[in-house]
Amino acid sequence: MPTHSNIERTLGVVIGKLDGIEDRLDRQDESRAALHRRVDDLVLRQTHQEADIASIKHKVEGMEKVTSEVVTLRTKAQGAGAMGHWLIRIGMGVLAVAGWLYGAYLWLMGRPPP
Repeated sequence: MPTHSNIERTLGVVIGKLDGIEDRLDRQDESRAALHRRVDDLVLRQTHQEADIASIKHKVEGMEKVTSEVVTLRTKAQGAGAMGHWLIRIGMGVLAVAGWLYGAYLWLMGRPPP
Protein backbone atom coordinates (compact mmCIF):
# COMPACT_ATOMS: atom_id res chain seq x y z
CA MET A 1 0.00 0.00 0.00
CA PRO A 2 1.39 3.35 -0.99
CA THR A 3 2.16 5.72 1.74
CA HIS A 4 1.20 9.35 1.93
CA SER A 5 4.78 10.54 1.31
CA ASN A 6 5.13 8.33 -1.81
CA ILE A 7 1.93 9.77 -3.26
CA GLU A 8 3.08 13.32 -2.54
CA ARG A 9 6.50 12.63 -4.08
CA THR A 10 4.95 11.08 -7.20
CA LEU A 11 2.47 13.94 -7.44
CA GLY A 12 5.38 16.43 -7.15
CA VAL A 13 7.22 14.66 -9.97
CA VAL A 14 4.11 14.75 -12.19
CA ILE A 15 3.51 18.45 -11.43
CA GLY A 16 7.18 19.23 -12.19
CA LYS A 17 6.94 17.45 -15.53
CA LEU A 18 3.73 19.32 -16.36
CA ASP A 19 5.40 22.64 -15.51
CA GLY A 20 8.30 21.74 -17.82
CA ILE A 21 5.88 20.85 -20.61
CA GLU A 22 4.02 24.14 -20.07
CA ASP A 23 7.28 26.14 -20.28
CA ARG A 24 8.24 24.39 -23.52
CA LEU A 25 4.80 25.09 -24.98
CA ASP A 26 5.11 28.79 -24.05
CA ARG A 27 8.53 29.00 -25.75
CA GLN A 28 7.12 27.28 -28.84
CA ASP A 29 4.23 29.77 -28.95
CA GLU A 30 6.69 32.69 -28.79
CA SER A 31 8.81 31.12 -31.51
CA ARG A 32 5.79 30.63 -33.77
CA ALA A 33 4.65 34.22 -33.15
CA ALA A 34 8.11 35.52 -34.11
CA LEU A 35 8.05 33.37 -37.24
CA HIS A 36 4.62 34.72 -38.20
CA ARG A 37 5.82 38.31 -37.71
CA ARG A 38 8.80 37.65 -40.00
CA VAL A 39 6.56 36.10 -42.65
CA ASP A 40 4.18 39.07 -42.43
CA ASP A 41 7.13 41.46 -42.87
CA LEU A 42 8.32 39.49 -45.91
CA VAL A 43 4.84 39.62 -47.44
CA LEU A 44 4.71 43.37 -46.89
CA ARG A 45 8.14 43.85 -48.50
CA GLN A 46 7.10 41.66 -51.43
CA THR A 47 3.96 43.74 -51.93
CA HIS A 48 6.01 46.96 -52.00
CA GLN A 49 8.46 45.45 -54.47
CA GLU A 50 5.61 44.35 -56.75
CA ALA A 51 4.18 47.88 -56.70
CA ASP A 52 7.61 49.36 -57.51
CA ILE A 53 8.11 46.92 -60.37
CA ALA A 54 4.66 47.76 -61.75
CA SER A 55 5.46 51.48 -61.75
CA ILE A 56 8.82 50.84 -63.42
CA LYS A 57 7.08 48.70 -66.03
CA HIS A 58 4.64 51.53 -66.72
CA LYS A 59 7.50 54.02 -67.14
CA VAL A 60 9.38 51.69 -69.49
CA GLU A 61 6.25 51.23 -71.62
CA GLY A 62 5.99 55.02 -71.93
CA MET A 63 9.64 55.22 -72.94
CA GLU A 64 9.12 52.50 -75.54
CA LYS A 65 6.34 54.55 -77.14
CA VAL A 66 8.58 57.61 -77.38
CA THR A 67 11.47 55.53 -78.71
CA SER A 68 9.31 54.02 -81.43
CA GLU A 69 8.08 57.51 -82.41
CA VAL A 70 11.68 58.78 -82.66
CA VAL A 71 12.64 55.80 -84.80
CA THR A 72 9.63 56.47 -87.06
CA LEU A 73 10.62 60.12 -87.45
CA ARG A 74 14.20 59.18 -88.28
CA THR A 75 13.11 56.71 -90.91
CA LYS A 76 10.81 59.35 -92.40
CA ALA A 77 13.71 61.81 -92.48
CA GLN A 78 15.93 59.21 -94.12
CA GLY A 79 13.19 58.50 -96.63
CA ALA A 80 12.96 62.19 -97.49
CA GLY A 81 16.36 61.96 -99.13
CA ALA A 82 18.77 64.84 -99.63
CA MET A 83 16.01 67.44 -99.82
CA GLY A 84 14.64 66.36 -96.41
CA HIS A 85 18.09 66.52 -94.85
CA TRP A 86 18.68 70.03 -96.23
CA LEU A 87 15.29 71.20 -94.99
CA ILE A 88 16.04 69.87 -91.51
CA ARG A 89 19.42 71.63 -91.50
CA ILE A 90 17.86 74.88 -92.69
CA GLY A 91 15.22 74.61 -89.94
CA MET A 92 17.89 74.09 -87.30
CA GLY A 93 19.82 77.08 -88.67
CA VAL A 94 16.74 79.30 -88.54
CA LEU A 95 16.15 78.31 -84.92
CA ALA A 96 19.80 78.98 -84.04
CA VAL A 97 19.72 82.44 -85.62
CA ALA A 98 16.42 83.27 -83.89
CA GLY A 99 17.88 82.22 -80.53
CA TRP A 100 21.01 84.27 -81.14
CA LEU A 101 18.93 87.35 -82.09
CA TYR A 102 16.79 86.95 -78.96
CA GLY A 103 19.92 86.72 -76.80
CA ALA A 104 21.50 89.73 -78.48
CA TYR A 105 18.33 91.82 -78.03
CA LEU A 106 18.11 90.80 -74.39
CA TRP A 107 21.78 91.68 -73.83
CA LEU A 108 21.52 95.07 -75.56
CA MET A 109 18.15 96.21 -74.19
CA GLY A 110 18.22 94.49 -70.79
CA ARG A 111 14.69 93.21 -71.20
CA PRO A 112 12.97 90.60 -73.35
CA PRO A 113 11.51 91.67 -76.68
CA PRO A 114 7.89 92.86 -76.70
